Amino acid sequence: MRAQTSVWIGIAEDDLEAAEHCYEGKRYLWAMFMCQQAVEKALKAVYFEKTGLTPPKKHDLISLAGTANILDQCTKEMKDLFRRLSLYYIETRYPDKRAELEAKCTPEHTKNILQRSMEAVKWLKSMLK
Repeated sequence: MRAQTSVWIGIAEDDLEAAEHCYEGKRYLWAMFMCQQAVEKALKAVYFEKTGLTPPKKHDLISLAGTANILDQCTKEMKDLFRRLSLYYIETRYPDKRAELEAKCTPEHTKNILQRSMEAVKWLKSMLK
């Protein structure tokens, strides 16, 4: 594994840990945002490992998976997770959308997304071996 790949994965793992802390602190919108960040960094690790190039400055997870040439390996559930999480990067920056998203962040929904994000990062890490 390339050194820079390890850096990307390390940041992804830190973001997951932050997501867990936000969840435990009942900061569900921030937990969702940090899940998005974790998966984004893991996707960028895969991209870097495959190409040796600096990953694109994008935040849409479906687009990143396509750029990393792994979209065809993603299950329907994984693509669904990527679509859902992408909203938490883009839409949380706008007050009207933020309130709408925050209303959806129930403890149960957030816990489910957190678990699925952990699985996604684990799966993406498995591509680096």
